[in-house]
Amino acid sequence: MSPPHTETGNSPVPVPEASPMAQSAASPCQEGDQSLDDSQDLSASMSQDEDVDGVDLVNRDAGGWTLLTLPPEILLNIISFLDARVVVHRLSLVCKELHRLISNDATWKIRIGKRWPKQYPVTPVDDSKFNWQLACMEREEQYRLWSDPAKTEHFELTSGHFGEIDSVHLMQGGDLCISGSRDRSFHLWDLRKLDASNRQGSIDAAKLKSVGGHKGWVWHITSRDNIMCTASWDQWVKLWDINADCTAPTQGFRGSSAFLCSVLHQNEVHAGAYDKHIYMFDRRDDNQSSKLRLHKMPVLCLASDNDYIISGSEDMTIAVFDRRAGKLLKKIELDKFPMCMSYGLGQLWVGRKDGKVNVIDPTQGKFDIVQTYDVGHESKVTGILHSLGSVVTCSTDRTIKIHEPNHDPSPIRTIEHTTSLSAIHTNNGVLAAGGSDQSVNIWRPTRDEEQPRLESG
Repeated sequence: MSPPHTETGNSPVPVPEASPMAQSAASPCQEGDQSLDDSQDLSASMSQDEDVDGVDLVNRDAGGWTLLTLPPEILLNIISFLDARVVVHRLSLVCKELHRLISNDATWKIRIGKRWPKQYPVTPVDDSKFNWQLACMEREEQYRLWSDPAKTEHFELTSGHFGEIDSVHLMQGGDLCISGSRDRSFHLWDLRKLDASNRQGSIDAAKLKSVGGHKGWVWHITSRDNIMCTASWDQWVKLWDINADCTAPTQGFRGSSAFLCSVLHQNEVHAGAYDKHIYMFDRRDDNQSSKLRLHKMPVLCLASDNDYIISGSEDMTIAVFDRRAGKLLKKIELDKFPMCMSYGLGQLWVGRKDGKVNVIDPTQGKFDIVQTYDVGHESKVTGILHSLGSVVTCSTDRTIKIHEPNHDPSPIRTIEHTTSLSAIHTNNGVLAAGGSDQSVNIWRPTRDEEQPRLESG
């Protein structure tokens, strides 16, 4: 069956070739000549006399010219033409000198700045705490994967639901997909069984189970480790053990209204509700719960960690509750109400009703809006996910867009669908989407493009 969508790429455009690393470039986080200073630091660090593996790498009269006797500026330029993954996991193991050069954060900061000169990350970071090596690997991997449609394969899972799909969630490294629908059920899909050479047969085989776990629409799904959390319009939040085949919920928590969003923690479940409250359930005691009233209208999206509970509402505000102080820290007013949010890596991305996105800086409790971007959507942004390598959005305008994760993000790829989209999720290079056509759509790397999970060197 041919998939009912077309793909338009602003790419594939090859990643611009890196010029010699010694040339100055604007720092991803600061103006001026910081990148030049970084290059000079690298040169200085390599100019120390040192024998590596018994070979004098600095004294050119000792044994003639070798790759390692080249000036560091030239060596860095040569390395810039190799994939970051190859450099980190293979080239760095050749000798101590290369390992020292490749382990230097400035190497990767300069490399990112040369290939993508716009400010990155969008919010300021502490260089000593930011993993520039991992960031470079993820940026290159995501760009290569999504800039060329031939590097991904698409499957449309149509044999499951008979109601609109409002939530999709990927687990187990992108091998397991859970979809929640207005037909009051959620389905489990084993994506390992999908085979491009036998599409329909493999799609039928991929459907593991249908669970009628609620009496209302299954509106949101999240997970932690092997535990999955479903939030429904039937006023229940339920937890399920994937390892136990989801035969029955392991726990259930009831509120006073439909639940629209949820966050699962080790000992707590936080859920935003239609009744304007945020519920906090204690997983250690089913009878222990509390709730917050921070909004005047339904709570549409939610994020939380040990320090803050962040909620977006139809009242066109984002509320930040300080968990340690036990009080409201800040109320952020928007001109359009937030539909979805993605929190982490020192950033908060918010998708809005008008198709735009806000970027908020949460570091040190500031929670200031630093940018508002028009990312090309013509209607509501219903899903948003950001990572070191990309920002992915979906919309009721029938498109999914994969953007560069920097200031003024340009689209890497646009995927056009036939109907409006309600939800997306990504995991380990796999993208899942659901919408009003009752199907789950999966994009994943082709077998030639499959890579081990990204790790820092």
